[in-house]
Amino acid sequence: MNILFKIISFLSLLLISCNVDSSFYKRIQGDALGTTYKVIVQSEYNSSVIKQSIDSIFEVVNNSMSTYRTSSIISRVNRSQNPVEVDSHFIEVFKKSQEIWKLSNGYFDPTAGSIVNLYGMGPNTNVQSINRYKIDSVMQYVGLDKVYLDKQNRIVKPKKGVYIDFNAIAKGYSVDLIKDLLMQINSENFLIEVGGELITMGKNEKNKKWKVAIQNPIDLSSYYSEISLDGMSLATSGNYRKFRVDSQTGARYAHIVNPINGESMTNNILSASVVSSSCIEADAWATSLMLMDPIEAAKIINNIADIEVLILTAIDDQIIPIKSDGWDLITR
Repeated sequence: MNILFKIISFLSLLLISCNVDSSFYKRIQGDALGTTYKVIVQSEYNSSVIKQSIDSIFEVVNNSMSTYRTSSIISRVNRSQNPVEVDSHFIEVFKKSQEIWKLSNGYFDPTAGSIVNLYGMGPNTNVQSINRYKIDSVMQYVGLDKVYLDKQNRIVKPKKGVYIDFNAIAKGYSVDLIKDLLMQINSENFLIEVGGELITMGKNEKNKKWKVAIQNPIDLSSYYSEISLDGMSLATSGNYRKFRVDSQTGARYAHIVNPINGESMTNNILSASVVSSSCIEADAWATSLMLMDPIEAAKIINNIADIEVLILTAIDDQIIPIKSDGWDLITR
């Protein structure tokens, strides 16, 4: 990707004038994409150099896909009825979204942004009470088949009201970009985490496999399990942290909205964790699985290579786990 080549060249130039030490792990953290990020990496580059490069990646992603930035490509797409030329990052995320939209039978759908905004969980937080009429009025704009990429790399929306939101996939994509950057500069041992979506490679400071935890969705002060990862991504989505309460009715709306019927998520699924070779896939699937029938979802995942899932459901405050066939093998 062009952005990686530019950043790697920038790193190489800075390295000439920087003191280096390859024996220590660097810890880098900051704010990005409306959340926080953390990177632990063994590298010959100084922390400040790596951080500057990582922040440059986030800037590129924001300029392409941030609905909170009015000058971004996605904001121009959402405002315009005319075709809008998009960059390579937008294209890659759009095509991956189309792939998962089809595999998930429409449960992953970035055009659900119209519904997300209606519930006050997007850039527009000034909303009134939700009712079926209001939901139906925007559902006509929901469906990834209502927008397409033409041969000139332009996004075309036959209906102006179609609103695209990559919030459920952009963090995972950013993790993959940072991973590519670290591998290009010959880093072999690292952990990257952006807003809870993460990937690990190699060994940690104690020369052991990285271990990451999956939170207990009933008791948030504890973990449900710990898993070892090497070269794999983990993304977890849940309905226990992000929600909006209607100030007039007191209704509690989960941050995940069903693109099939336009309703805020209501089921017995507490969380969905996905392990995949790419974080963009793990991120998107973790959101989709929160809405799907867990048994059917596990069957779909069993037919996809390099991806495993753990769905935690609840019956009378008892956690009932539903796993894909290879979950225990890939995470032990």
